[in-house]
Amino acid sequence: MAHITSFEDGFYYPPPFPGLEELVRFPDGEFKRDTIPNSTVWVFKKENHQFRPEIHSSDIGCGMAGFILEKIDAREAADICYGALKKKNILGRGNHFVDICSHIEPPFENRQEPYNILLLHTHGPDTTQPLTLQEAKQKQEYARQCREEIGFDLARKIGVKAQLLGDWSHNTIEEVGNLLIYRKGVVRVEPGKIVVLPAHLGTKILVYTVDAKSMPPYDSMPHATGRAGPRGQMKVSEEDAAFVRKLVYIPDEIENSSLRSEHPSCYNGFDKILTILGQGKYIVPVGEMRILSYIGKI
Repeated sequence: MAHITSFEDGFYYPPPFPGLEELVRFPDGEFKRDTIPNSTVWVFKKENHQFRPEIHSSDIGCGMAGFILEKIDAREAADICYGALKKKNILGRGNHFVDICSHIEPPFENRQEPYNILLLHTHGPDTTQPLTLQEAKQKQEYARQCREEIGFDLARKIGVKAQLLGDWSHNTIEEVGNLLIYRKGVVRVEPGKIVVLPAHLGTKILVYTVDAKSMPPYDSMPHATGRAGPRGQMKVSEEDAAFVRKLVYIPDEIENSSLRSEHPSCYNGFDKILTILGQGKYIVPVGEMRILSYIGKI
């Protein structure tokens, strides 16, 4: 029987996957596909392991990448990004988006020059589901490369230089010794390296790192606070969706009907994650950044 390490309320019975050694559940993990909750780590012994495509489905490799940009006009940049990405099949499925954000406060790495940060959430245009472990590894590497290429290309179109802040894949497979680790809605963290934790368009994004003296299970942490419930059930009216435009700039071409699942009420807040995993446990705060513009559902 698999060992379960849970930071979540209530008990969960995982499917009877052969060879499952341990399951880790982080707070606020949404059930996206019946029996497989988000924000989980699945640990198998590699010996005689049969690849489990249902854990990630076609989302393998999905994640966010952050780019430090020279100071820009966030509204103009958002319009440029919209034009560059429209009809490219890169944004519009699930939570895939581009955020133009402020600089990180307080200053980090002794940065004094003005700058903005671009966050890109996508796994690229490939929507196929891998059927083997090798295919899964190839797809997650492809997704990482896509994010890097798209981010630097958007910076060129905006007309500024960019520096990669980090890439945080949250649907991955990793081989560690005799173990095979599936991370679903979970990022791999490393001591001293920057990680971002978003919630919704109505609040700032937490920027943090971790300390080698207090590492979370399997070097893993939730990639976001998560949705408050299934996307379809949490949608607000178009009238309420229009409120999101008061929080951040959104290009006019993106209709209010596309924002019905982006209202702050559709998402969890930071309270549970910070209470259970926060300072004094695993999270070492670095700062915060504010979302200025949003491009998604195109």
